[in-house]
Amino acid sequence: MKPRLATRVVGIIFGLLVAAYLILPALAVVPMAFSSGMFLEFPPPGYSMQWIVRFFEDPEWVAALTRSLWVAAATAVVAAPLGTLASYAILTASPRLARINQPLLMLPMMVPVVISGFGLYLVTLLFRVQGGLWLVVLAHIGLALPFVVITVTASLRTFDFRLVRAARVHGATALQTFLKVVVPVIAPGIGAGVLIALMVSLDEAVVALFVAGDYEPTLPVRMFGSITYELNPLVPVAATVLTLSTFLLLGGALLLNTISKRRTGAALKFG
Repeated sequence: MKPRLATRVVGIIFGLLVAAYLILPALAVVPMAFSSGMFLEFPPPGYSMQWIVRFFEDPEWVAALTRSLWVAAATAVVAAPLGTLASYAILTASPRLARINQPLLMLPMMVPVVISGFGLYLVTLLFRVQGGLWLVVLAHIGLALPFVVITVTASLRTFDFRLVRAARVHGATALQTFLKVVVPVIAPGIGAGVLIALMVSLDEAVVALFVAGDYEPTLPVRMFGSITYELNPLVPVAATVLTLSTFLLLGGALLLNTISKRRTGAALKFG
């Protein structure tokens, strides 16, 4: 075997092993969602749809899922435009301002989530506004913004800013240039940011637990409470819903990222 081929084979095997290590624990809950047993046990004694049916017939679990979807949608709707504007401002600002602003926007990724959650909890106590899904949305926007900024910035780094200067020379305002020139080109990157914001919000439990608690629990918070106080067989079903949702959103984000790279490559080739 040639050295280059051997290196490629070893790399593929190593990549598959790492992927299995990361993915298999998440997929282990899926068979338990279809268990025919009356209690949580792995591997399942048999397979049935009983727990999936009970999950969607239980008003508390359905309400928690609905809350999670609503919070995720609201988070993405706000975080995507804010992250896009922040990315554009970073790349068009002076290098000195960019060096200051970019690390500040990345802070939510660096601070442990439990510290962010506890800090927000203290703020809610100070202003006596504890509880409410809108607080969870505000918290999730802060957590999702860095991911949107990273995704959109990656698209903007390959954007030809000569198009902006050309549009301004021909009389377009700054807003018209941004909406009609910049946004259409980087739309796949913005779409990927939206999907990642949805994914971050759907999977987040710690901050939501601190901010909303048991008043209006999201699905991850409801799962945490069920595991803490009882071994509820509906938890694997909820975990399966979140896992499949995350994989779908991640796949969509990767697809949009690929489209963005191809569009940029075609534009560069044309130019």
